[in-house]
Amino acid sequence: MKNGTIVITGAARGLGLAMTRYFLEHDYQVLGVDIDKEALARLDDANIPGLQLVHLDVTDEPSVLSLARLVERQCGRLNGIINNAAISQPFHESIDKLSLSHWQRVLAVNLTGPMLICKHLSPLLKAGGAIVNIGSTRAHQSEADSEAYAASKGGLVALTHALAVSLGPRVRVNIISPGWIDVSALQPGDSPAPGPEDHAQHPAGRVGKAEDVAAMARFLLSSESAFITGQEFIVDGGMSKRMIYRDALSDNPAAD
Repeated sequence: MKNGTIVITGAARGLGLAMTRYFLEHDYQVLGVDIDKEALARLDDANIPGLQLVHLDVTDEPSVLSLARLVERQCGRLNGIINNAAISQPFHESIDKLSLSHWQRVLAVNLTGPMLICKHLSPLLKAGGAIVNIGSTRAHQSEADSEAYAASKGGLVALTHALAVSLGPRVRVNIISPGWIDVSALQPGDSPAPGPEDHAQHPAGRVGKAEDVAAMARFLLSSESAFITGQEFIVDGGMSKRMIYRDALSDNPAAD
């Protein structure tokens, strides 16, 4: 593949699956990592050229180290890494009932996992290679009962700029924080497709597509972004810039 080899974690479902397909279509070799054996099997059955799949829990350091050895043995060097694997359900019980096991598992997958991938795979990146972490606008905005997810994604923003300083100038590290991205077609039954009112509330006029995130990731992995590192890119159709307060006497957004 002319654009080289990249690793994508959480590659078998949802946004990760869409990015895997996108990068394969754009002439990348993809090593896709996921913990979901059934989803990996479905993807493997498709026999897609340029794709290799690995069953892996990103929180297990010996397994990540084994992945690094596999990459070194089969690929030699990487062009990029996309840390996408996450427990992506933001909600849990109220804070007074939040279990420590849930809190620890979310932080382990969403924050420790990317750290371990970077720890063991970043030495295999070619000079000029890049890492893209997938965050969330929930690092900056919250709904009730989402502490674990918000904390994990906020930590990932901080981890991104720390890594950018530590790994630069040889490797660049950035983070994409998506808003509402419709992956309902990739995960049938998990969530309904957005309706007209969902699209209309976005300043961009629509809910996001997986390709919106994938295209930004491709740019950040490319030499065209060679002067960009340590930065967060919010891909949310403008929703995080929209005033959400409501006037008590009307249904119109309140003016400041």
